[in-house]
Amino acid sequence: MITRFVCLANSLKEGGRCIAGIELDQYHQPVFHNNNLPKWIRPVCPTEYGEIPIQHAIAFDLLDVLEMNMTGPKAKSYQSENVSFDPPFHKVGTFNMADLASFCDHRCTLLGNRGKAISVDSIAALDHSLVMIGVDQLNVDFRATENRRNKPPLRACFEHQGMHYDLPVTDPMFRERSIQNQHEMMGKEEIYLCVSIGIPYEGWHYKLVAGVFY
Repeated sequence: MITRFVCLANSLKEGGRCIAGIELDQYHQPVFHNNNLPKWIRPVCPTEYGEIPIQHAIAFDLLDVLEMNMTGPKAKSYQSENVSFDPPFHKVGTFNMADLASFCDHRCTLLGNRGKAISVDSIAALDHSLVMIGVDQLNVDFRATENRRNKPPLRACFEHQGMHYDLPVTDPMFRERSIQNQHEMMGKEEIYLCVSIGIPYEGWHYKLVAGVFY
């Protein structure tokens, strides 16, 4: 089945990419569930972690409207958004960033709780793994570590629903821009973040900033 979606994440994932977004109808309008939440979609490949090989993803940018041949649901535990597909993707348009506000999640928690991670024992209670939020300010933090001095990890620091978050960034284009200009976010006020949940690590699923829009 040919399915259309706006790309809201094309993020780094285990040597490949994680592409995800919100389904659109034939008029490029977002599809919503009965609970008035947007219908997220994450195409996955038959790889170890569902990652998409880079050659199928690298040509596409955030806000590209993509079409794919979806072959069926591939939901796995909390990753209810997963679907299988036949590559390649095809770009059929561009989505307006000003319309991202209608996608924002206003629940008092962020992906199930108010922390930076969810334990592997609690993850089964969650029925989603992707959200879009709006923030008034985003601070970028570089933290060099002993074994990654030439490519310091990048973290996003922001406030959401009265809580402070400090999450790793897996958006490769934003990482590149921020490394080149550490003042990239200075003065930016209209900011949207696609936040996702990572694969388990030492008993926890950590939250990630998979897409940054401004």
